[in-house]
Amino acid sequence: MLRLEIYCDETEGEQVSAVLGKWNVQFYVEEVRGNDHRVLKFVALVPDFIINDLADELMKAIDLRKGHSAITWSQVSGKSVKYANSLKSLRKFKRRWSLAAIEKLIEDANNQATVDPIQLTLGAVASIIALFGLINDSIVMIISAMLLSPILGPLYGFSLNVVMGKGRDALDAVYSILKLLVVIFLSAAIVTLILKLAGAMPSQPTHEIAIRGNSGLVYILLAVILGYAGVVAIVSKIPEILAGVSIAAALVPPTTVIGISLVMGWWDVFGGSLILTLENVLGLLTGSLLGLYILNVSPRSYYERRAARLYTKRTMLVLALMIALIVLLELMFPG
Repeated sequence: MLRLEIYCDETEGEQVSAVLGKWNVQFYVEEVRGNDHRVLKFVALVPDFIINDLADELMKAIDLRKGHSAITWSQVSGKSVKYANSLKSLRKFKRRWSLAAIEKLIEDANNQATVDPIQLTLGAVASIIALFGLINDSIVMIISAMLLSPILGPLYGFSLNVVMGKGRDALDAVYSILKLLVVIFLSAAIVTLILKLAGAMPSQPTHEIAIRGNSGLVYILLAVILGYAGVVAIVSKIPEILAGVSIAAALVPPTTVIGISLVMGWWDVFGGSLILTLENVLGLLTGSLLGLYILNVSPRSYYERRAARLYTKRTMLVLALMIALIVLLELMFPG
């Protein structure tokens, strides 16, 4: 329960009353003096899950540039019959993001948006395991590699920082994804070169390698769905290892195949896996961003929300243009 206090001009009192009445919030109002100016003081008890939306509407009704105008709220404990009656009518808004929930999402995203040396090492190990699975046509080994790859965290960090309007943090998350992919590629290329010199590499692409060299429009759609599902899963508190396996499956094997095919000189496979990896990256970024946008995750204040939504739409436009370019290339050069 929050205690909401509003200070405004007498001329703005009617608008404030209308906003509070619209939300069916029980309130008290009195006239007070501040700095030789008469102002109205509204006091109301409101649940925390509506405070963001209610504050946004109140900021439109009050000119906060005036020194005596203010909107404040604080956590309180106690019981109130009027508050209980208001709470019953506001139950339908309970699934909206509260202040605490938004701050927890931001904290989680910032913790996961960057990768440390240990995570990069896990990416390299995942690449090597995937490599042996690919050259031996072993699905079990390929799936085992997916369990180690820490790709979901930076993906989640990107999408949440975009919808919160934090462009620099979003770029840091993209940089982390690229670092992981580069480590996966280099690990695969180095191990492939060693195996090639030892005569342990197959002369022709195996089935599992060949299918990762085939790109197509359907893979973009699947990546968008995977990105959406992965972010919704992590926001819904589903264990990251379950949500992350499908994300890693879209990136680790094709990136590993890029390194393998480059060293082995399988140029058709190399080109196909490179395009497939790019399709999956763009699809995952788009899907994850779309997921949080649909879930209506956004900053608390009206002005921050407006700026963040503009930034989100611009980012989605850039991703859409890049996907459209890839679709055009797929149509012009099928297969």
